[in-house]
Amino acid sequence: MRPRRLGLVAAGFLLLLALAPAAFWVTLRARESNPVLRGRRLAAREGCLACHQPLGDEIPDPGSRWGTVPRFGGGNAFMYVGGREEIAEFIRFGAKRSSLADPEVRARLEKQPIRMPAFGDRLGDGEVSDLVAWVAAMEGVDLPGDETAQAGRELARKQGCLSCHGVEGAGGAANPGALGGVIPGFAGRNFPDLVRDEHEFREWVRTGTLRRLAANPVVRWAWRRQRVQMPAYRADRLSDEELGQLWEWVRALRSAQQKR
Repeated sequence: MRPRRLGLVAAGFLLLLALAPAAFWVTLRARESNPVLRGRRLAAREGCLACHQPLGDEIPDPGSRWGTVPRFGGGNAFMYVGGREEIAEFIRFGAKRSSLADPEVRARLEKQPIRMPAFGDRLGDGEVSDLVAWVAAMEGVDLPGDETAQAGRELARKQGCLSCHGVEGAGGAANPGALGGVIPGFAGRNFPDLVRDEHEFREWVRTGTLRRLAANPVVRWAWRRQRVQMPAYRADRLSDEELGQLWEWVRALRSAQQKR
């Protein structure tokens, strides 16, 4: 092989080596994606959080039905909507179709100083669907699973799991140094790589680690350098029955996502 060609091959190989970590990081981020997480990012991009999840107190809206802009995360949505379809109507039209068809309600809406904008001409159907998934998760609308799964959801909330793993286990919280740069959730395509079955899930929660993954030197290197570490929830914190409830909640989340 000629020296010039050999040099080009070597340069190409070095470039691939340089790009490989970035490509791996991007792939992990993409696999973490799910409707709730995409909806959360859309809400930030489109300005939804400025009104519906503001820093501090709720935003006053004199003249509106309740006197404030509804704040997501407190169950306020149930005062305005009956399900996912009506959430989508709010996003597309700025109100429910039934409200816009009522002259009295329409007149009241027009007097409000703060009015919900219509995003129907700005967002595609997939984006609206993702926003609906996020709002529904924030407000606890149409929660998946039976009583056991709901007990697991409440446990996850009380134990602080959602503060790291995201609303309804959607993931996405930053974790500098970690593979992919985020704390993994339960809803993305990364989860089956991290947790193969209930036994491994219980090991994760009980010990904060997993022997199968700890045997990988790349994983061990990432775990040592990541800033947020998974805590261990020993038997004095969670019983075996409670671990089973958490697992049923995770299963219900993933099953519901696959059906939608």
